[in-house]
Amino acid sequence: MNAFRSLLITLLLILGQSLAAQQSHWLAERAAAADIVVLAQIDRVDYEYERDFPVAGEAWFRPLISYKSSIAPRGLLIVQERGLHENECYFEAPMPWDERARFLLFLQLDPATDSVRGHPDGCAIEVLVRADNSYAARWPQSAFGGEDGRGDIVLQALVQEMEFQGPRSRIDASGLLEHQRRVRAERDFMRIEGTELIPTRGIELSDLRRLIQPGLIGQDNAPDVRERLREMRDQVLEQALEDH
Repeated sequence: MNAFRSLLITLLLILGQSLAAQQSHWLAERAAAADIVVLAQIDRVDYEYERDFPVAGEAWFRPLISYKSSIAPRGLLIVQERGLHENECYFEAPMPWDERARFLLFLQLDPATDSVRGHPDGCAIEVLVRADNSYAARWPQSAFGGEDGRGDIVLQALVQEMEFQGPRSRIDASGLLEHQRRVRAERDFMRIEGTELIPTRGIELSDLRRLIQPGLIGQDNAPDVRERLREMRDQVLEQALEDH
């Protein structure tokens, strides 16, 4: 019985430490500050362009999985952006014949205009479809931050070798010289096939969800969860001392 209680205490301590670590991760903080966190597939964009760069307009998305929402997205979700600034929330226009790309979106409501805008620190993480039809975020990518989009050590620990299918699983690099393709392939852990680059690394969407989970339950709820864990730990410790 004492061995069982020792094991239980250890598990509770690990769980509490894990929750505290997750709460401090920037993905959890971004989710907490977002009004909407959703996996969505881009449908179309309507942007104004200057010198081939978008400067204002809207992107339409079809929600696939809603993780957090202060409103229930029905039909298409419209994300607005305006101006040129750091962490712009613009998206590449999909080709009519292509399957639409998917993104994990962090969005905020603008009460002044009653519109939906991207989180100012970064609004989207590109998500690909694996060979087994599950979802994973392509790694590396600029949305993860860090050197060459590789993110922090927490994200790097989640990276797996993967095979992808569908949109963005093959990247046209015909506009690059051969040595430029080799440099990018080495930097981004891609495989070269002719003039195409093939992503080979990713982070499972379920693993990303576990990182953002503290932000999904809300900043007000997370301390309550940690307090319950502390109460459970203290009760077990007290009972173990009495039994001893």
